[in-house]
Amino acid sequence: MISRRLLRIKVLKEFYGYVISEKKNLSSVENELRLSINKSYEQYKYLFCFISLLQEHAQNKIEIGRQKFLPTDDERNPNLRFINNKLIKQIANNKELQSFSTKNSALLADATNVVNKMYSNITGKEYFLEYMNNPETSFKQDKKLVIDILCNEFEDFDDLYSLLEEQSIFWTDESEFIVSNIVKTVNTIKENKPFSLMPLYKNDDDEMFAERLLKHAIEHYDEYNALIDKHTPNWDVERIALMDILILIIAIAEFIDFADIPVKVTLDEYIDLARFYSTSSSCIFVNGVLDKLVEYFETNNLLKKAGKGID
Repeated sequence: MISRRLLRIKVLKEFYGYVISEKKNLSSVENELRLSINKSYEQYKYLFCFISLLQEHAQNKIEIGRQKFLPTDDERNPNLRFINNKLIKQIANNKELQSFSTKNSALLADATNVVNKMYSNITGKEYFLEYMNNPETSFKQDKKLVIDILCNEFEDFDDLYSLLEEQSIFWTDESEFIVSNIVKTVNTIKENKPFSLMPLYKNDDDEMFAERLLKHAIEHYDEYNALIDKHTPNWDVERIALMDILILIIAIAEFIDFADIPVKVTLDEYIDLARFYSTSSSCIFVNGVLDKLVEYFETNNLLKKAGKGID
């Protein structure tokens, strides 16, 4: 589930914390990195459970309406389409999500107000009204509604993002990525068949990638910092943005230590990181320095890339 890009972001954040804390113990930083990665998987499960909470809220509203002393016609004969959505019922019955929900019942209970607000917001949307009034009742339509909710509400609902920030300091800056993975999982679900959640890592290499990258960057911090100084002769290294330096050091670590990652991939990834996590001009600066460094590495035969790694 977790991508190399997100792993690089997490490495950068932990590396930054390591440097500004006057180089605290390496093992503690590695533990924080593992915690951060595991928290991403928790958020994946949490937001998956959120879908079921919306259906539960709709069911409760219908029951309350039916129990009124003088219910309206709509309350006596409510539209049950949403609470009978087969896909959401399959999500609610998933064993992994049930286990997560049981262990984190208090965390999910804290989401009640946001669930109420989101449901009220959804019920006024055109895509929801079309679904509720569509005479066709199919698993395909049920799935489409869930994806519409994920794409239209989960990715752009301020109250949800505020809730995520309150729930965990690790649940920021990656919600869009998490939601996209939930959509991918939903697309794999077949009617009346159990489904599995995405694994945390795609493979063993990904599992080792972040820790190895962070460790290499920390162990070679002074060496790579000096290398950056050497290749920025017109700059006072102390006046270069700290985040730019850290991005460059991690990029160098990836150039040197990961033979299977093409140079172009590393270049693109860290230029993007500079664009989003440093100053407005950082991507241009980082791009220029990395180009010089790649030329230096190639001239001195320091890049040990497998196959077409340099392409």
